[in-house]
Amino acid sequence: MSDKLDASGKTVVVTGAASGIGRCLARQLSDEGARLILADIDKAGLDAVAREIEAKGVDVIARQVDMADFAAVDAFAAEALDWANGSLVFVFANAGIHGITPAIDPDLDLFAKVTAVNLMGPVHMSKAFVPRLMKQGIPAQLVITGSQASFLAAPGIAPYVAAKHALWGFADSLRIELLMEQSPVGVSLVAPSRVDTAITRQRVGEYHAKGGDKAVEAYITSMVGPEPIAEVIIREAKKREFWIIPSHEPTLEVFKARADAVIHAMPAGEIKHG
Repeated sequence: MSDKLDASGKTVVVTGAASGIGRCLARQLSDEGARLILADIDKAGLDAVAREIEAKGVDVIARQVDMADFAAVDAFAAEALDWANGSLVFVFANAGIHGITPAIDPDLDLFAKVTAVNLMGPVHMSKAFVPRLMKQGIPAQLVITGSQASFLAAPGIAPYVAAKHALWGFADSLRIELLMEQSPVGVSLVAPSRVDTAITRQRVGEYHAKGGDKAVEAYITSMVGPEPIAEVIIREAKKREFWIIPSHEPTLEVFKARADAVIHAMPAGEIKHG
């Protein structure tokens, strides 16, 4: 993808806009002069963000949407493309939830809920938006929020890890198909490290129970606020990069260890021909 995108004077969709990374994306993109279409299941939080942005004199609409409900997502996409009137350049499929349950004996209801939002939500966004963006006929980018859990595992959050791993596969398949179609639409997968949002704060109690105050302190220290994460996402999405990884050095080292283990296992599984 060589066409660098610019949000100024264009229309941008942000889901999960009521808090965390989504709220920061909305704020920063509004400062760049984008027209905004916001969505979240949290209506009160969403309306507060919309009022804040509207006060800047920015065009904005906000809709309560359940990402697990494809009919609702599809209706939202139809309205968004109509409102954008040929100017939609970014769709940030950012909505997500956490899910704390072990892999050994998982809560199946929670597993299904997390998968419905964290995996099927972006799939629904892709199905609803990508064909419409292709018909729109201008360069545009679907930006899917994954996680460092898209390529690293962790204990106690099995459904979250499973869904975020699956997003990597889905987004990469979509990337290949769009290239084969020579489409002006591209896809990015965001994989941030621990971001200081409501989602990650859910783990603080668990860390305290297992490791006490020091474990909580170490966990919180490792987190980064959503503002710099959003800055990186926007900067790299404009370049139309597939991987967008706002990360810490420890994340790089852990991923290197996992990649090395996979590479090391390959010769052991070699199949002889003939």
